[in-house]
Amino acid sequence: MKINDELTVKIEDYDHEGRGIAIYDGFPIFIEKALLNETLLVTINYINSSYAKAYINKIVIPSPFRNDNVCPYYNECGGCNIFHMDYEEQLRFKKNMVIKTFKNVARMDVEVADVVRNPHPYHYRNKIIVPFGKRNGHVISGFYEAKSHNIIPQDSCLIENELARPIINLIKNELEERNVSIYDENTHKGLVRNVMLRATKNNDLMLVLIVTKKNPVLNIILAKCYDTYKEIKSVYLNINDNKTNVILNQNGFIHLYGEKYIIEEINNLKFMVHPNSFLQVNHDQAQAMYNKALSYIADSNNNVIDAYCGIGSISLNLTQKAGHVYGIEIVPQAVVNANENKKINNISNATFICGKCEDEIEKLVNIKDIDTIVVDPPRKGCEKKFLDTIIKMKIRKIIYISCLTQSLARDAKYLSEFGYQIDEVTPFDLFSHSYHTENVCLLTLKNK
Repeated sequence: MKINDELTVKIEDYDHEGRGIAIYDGFPIFIEKALLNETLLVTINYINSSYAKAYINKIVIPSPFRNDNVCPYYNECGGCNIFHMDYEEQLRFKKNMVIKTFKNVARMDVEVADVVRNPHPYHYRNKIIVPFGKRNGHVISGFYEAKSHNIIPQDSCLIENELARPIINLIKNELEERNVSIYDENTHKGLVRNVMLRATKNNDLMLVLIVTKKNPVLNIILAKCYDTYKEIKSVYLNINDNKTNVILNQNGFIHLYGEKYIIEEINNLKFMVHPNSFLQVNHDQAQAMYNKALSYIADSNNNVIDAYCGIGSISLNLTQKAGHVYGIEIVPQAVVNANENKKINNISNATFICGKCEDEIEKLVNIKDIDTIVVDPPRKGCEKKFLDTIIKMKIRKIIYISCLTQSLARDAKYLSEFGYQIDEVTPFDLFSHSYHTENVCLLTLKNK
């Protein structure tokens, strides 16, 4: 086998990113946009001592689950990676990946529930950040090509809020007509970098334009957006003149028009969403996940810790069943926002604490009877010191909400070595048409 060889292969499995895997003379070949059981004519475009990669020349025998010609940008855009699977196949793929990941990473055979399906697999994202660029003298906007910073010009997107693209196109056209300079990542020159849009379930929008410095023309453009679209309730600039790929400057927000926040509702609770607030990008599935976590709270006698609590979206939902919820968050502004959300919902059985989770957990367990801890860490999972604190304090029940199955499996394996067992793993399809899966996992301490 060598580069540019043409082979006929059959797809036998998927990898964790949804690529098809074919075995040719005992050698694995990874093929983008290939489906299980398809027979394909492919061309080898990469090879090393362990595996090869190939692209599809011809689909000889297609899968009945192939979903072609849905998005006109799919073959180039890196925003979605399993759009070629129909939705039922996506759900099967995601469940099997969770099972395989626990087996491969944790060496554990875990019973995994069916994936909780997204009731709205299109136009579900409530937050997007889109870069601007310049090509052939014209302003362009769109998502990046996969694994690159090459912008794919787009006029529509099937997963973002339906109002987002008309607003972005208005900004793009205004930037071009007014000859506003566009930031260049290579030269670090130019004014306008990105636009961010956030949306609530009720279609209240927040618009944030990310730029390198203030300029009166930007206010004119944003005022036009605000006046044109009544759904826009809040408008900001974000000043980011750093020579970095980090998009937002957390200290650079300037409020221009409308309210300083928008209000999202989850399970009839209100949450003030600021430009830098963390909130799940899929409202309906976030609500479903929080309800799953809530179902694990036994009764009102239970005190619960919510680690990495952010603005309190999980904590305040848990107050509906728990005796008292203690939210812990290291970011001071997030704690301020959590207390604001507690106040507007008239909730009295929640306390928010600013500090390192491992330090504050130990303090709480020493003075309170804590039955359950909820953890919703970043993609890298929990720090070992944090897990060691949970183990040391013998907290009976762990509700682990994870955005990366690999780190969940690793952490669950470690906890199992100290007496915790996995009772249930439920995947949620928050990110339809991508290979990402969110999981809610219940672990309990045996013999306690």
